[in-house]
Parts: sequence; structure tokens; C-alpha cells
Amino acid sequence: MEERTIQGVKTIFVPAEVENLNINKFLKKIKIKENKIGLVSSIQFVKYLDKVKLYLEKEGKKVVVAGQMVGCNAGKAIQLKDKVDAFLFVGSGEFHPLELIDSTKIKKLYFLNPVTEKFSKFKEEELEMLEKRRRAKVSKYLMTDKIGIIVSTKPGQHALKAALKFKETCGKEAYVFMSNEIDINRLEDFNDIEVWVNTCCPRLEGKGIVSLRDIQKL
Repeated sequence: MEERTIQGVKTIFVPAEVENLNINKFLKKIKIKENKIGLVSSIQFVKYLDKVKLYLEKEGKKVVVAGQMVGCNAGKAIQLKDKVDAFLFVGSGEFHPLELIDSTKIKKLYFLNPVTEKFSKFKEEELEMLEKRRRAKVSKYLMTDKIGIIVSTKPGQHALKAALKFKETCGKEAYVFMSNEIDINRLEDFNDIEVWVNTCCPRLEGKGIVSLRDIQKL
């Protein structure tokens, strides 16, 4: 357990690890042809990465542990992207894997889901589809005159300074909308806003929502 003060509020972080997981029983499902593997996990399963590493090394693979992803932060994996041929993500859900792909641009990503006990590979066609969808959103933003800028007040996602700077430099009629809970359905109440620019979690997606990070890549 760790205690910090974030934005003036005392915050307690409690590790939520999965206990008593017999991960050895489904490690044999892992089938990776690449030789140099980077291991990444969500915090729930990070304690099991050593067992995965040991298994892969017995299979003749060279393994580097990037460790856990915290929210949208894939910093450790980014440092390894040029040293590995593929990543193996150990965890559940698509939130972290999609961020891993977006951050590292690596096209070889495998999943080991300890909850479903399934192993799979992220298809390159899916990556291409994500890129096309992202480019379409950015193109719509470029052709739009009036935008809304979404800001979250949640610790770790609060980017008001970046939002205000973008508002002044984007060259569009822009309005900042700030809230603790972002309900994308409520955005429809502002039907004069043509495109929404998301400055908080990049996985906040919906019709007409484009990530500030994607715009800044232009």
C-alpha cells in the first residue's frame, strides 16, 4: 500500500493482485515464432511474469521483462521496442494492449489472458483498421471550425494547461469542457460542437472524438 498527495488530496494506492493463480497449467498454449520477446502485464498479474519468462526461456526465447503498465503509461515497453521482435501481454481486456500497440508501434503483439486461459495474437489487419479510423478522425478535425476540448479533473488525467494552450493555438473556435466523470452521451447535448478533442484518457472514444495526442502528431 502506498500513500501520496495528488492535487492536494491524500490518495491511498492499494495493489490489486490476483492470488493463487495456477498460470503454469496454460503456459503451454503460448505459441510465439519470434525470438526476442518483451513481457508486459497489468498490475493484477505482474507477479506471474517471472513464471512466464522462465517458460519462454526454456522454449529457447530471449526474454526481457518490461513489467506492468499503469493506466495509459507504456514507458517501460517503449524503451524496449527496438530490442524485441514482439511483445507478450499478460492480462485481461483490450485497454492496455491497444495502448501498448499505439505507443510502441510494434506490429507483433500476443495476448495471454489468465482469466479466460486463452492465448491469441493481435492481427495486423486490426492495427491497420485502427490507424484508418484514427486518420479519419484527425481529417474531420482539420476540416472543422468549432470544437470542444474535453478535460478530466481525475488525478493522472487532468491536463487543463495542455487544453488551454491548445485552445489558444489551434486556430479554431474552441471551448473547454471540464468534468470529473466524462459521459460521452452527454456530449450530444452540445449539437453545435462538431468535433471533440480528448485531453484525458486516450481510450475515451466515440463518434466525433479525437485524441489530442493524435492531433499533435501532425
